[in-house]
Amino acid sequence: MTFQVASFGDLVVDIVAGVPALPVEAARDQLLDYVRIEPGGAGNFLITGQRLGMHMRAGGAVGEDAFGSMVLQILQEERVDVSAVHRLPGGTTTTVVVLVDRLGNHVFLGRSGEGPEVLLGAWVNAFLKEIRALQVWGYTFMERPLVESMLQLVEVAHQRQIPVFFDPGPQLRASAERLERLLRCTRVILLTEAEIPLVTEGRVGIEGIEVLLERGPGVVVVKQGVKGCTVYTRTDMVVAPGFPVSLHDTTGAGDAFAAAFIYGYLQGWSLPDVATFANATGAAKVQKIGSGRQVPTADEIRQVLRTFRIDIDF
Repeated sequence: MTFQVASFGDLVVDIVAGVPALPVEAARDQLLDYVRIEPGGAGNFLITGQRLGMHMRAGGAVGEDAFGSMVLQILQEERVDVSAVHRLPGGTTTTVVVLVDRLGNHVFLGRSGEGPEVLLGAWVNAFLKEIRALQVWGYTFMERPLVESMLQLVEVAHQRQIPVFFDPGPQLRASAERLERLLRCTRVILLTEAEIPLVTEGRVGIEGIEVLLERGPGVVVVKQGVKGCTVYTRTDMVVAPGFPVSLHDTTGAGDAFAAAFIYGYLQGWSLPDVATFANATGAAKVQKIGSGRQVPTADEIRQVLRTFRIDIDF
């Protein structure tokens, strides 16, 4: 069964540069191994979801610059629906320089895009039409033109019983009031252990997870890298081990994981299968270098499942 899934915000361009070694030091020159320009952030999520067979719809904004045009062109080539993306008049596209060394370590250097505020309007009905899940991102709180429209959008989705998935990310910058608005509309939150205090006023571990389950989300997914993930509900806990694969670059792995988690969730799979499938997708991604079009294909995810003798058919 095919589902339509939307993502709002975090449309960025990644300039990925392969460096022999990190850290980069002043007066110590290095020749780059490669340079790639790709849609980053939500672009990783959208392309992964499309490759899994979902119909992906992008929302948010890019600038009226070359980077914005490039992001939209690549997403369109990957068959992502970009009809709801706003081009900010005179605006700029959020840009991230990603330095990746030969050991798979990386550094992100980013600048948020700028432009006029995007207001909720008639576009919302078209954007949410037939959508089965809406993904939003903590990074969007740093996109000033989109903050209020994102919050209003999740409230509309919640009223229409569209499940909202939220990934706060490591750079969450939201007031308590705004965060509360988002959490009470969230069905599933996906985050790392280090990010739990960012959304629970400093609480960590199980205490923080219990706070989240009280504030709105019915499912808390804790991403644990090579260890896999642990999924918490108000009545259950699922531990899904990771897959020991060669790690080349973790860029975009969490975004690909999120797309796979939504895919399994919408298919109605058991939580252990959903979590295992998401882990396999993340494992397929970290074996590849870069973001955007470097996210895994369906066949690459199937290869991970076959290698570790996991019987999940998709």
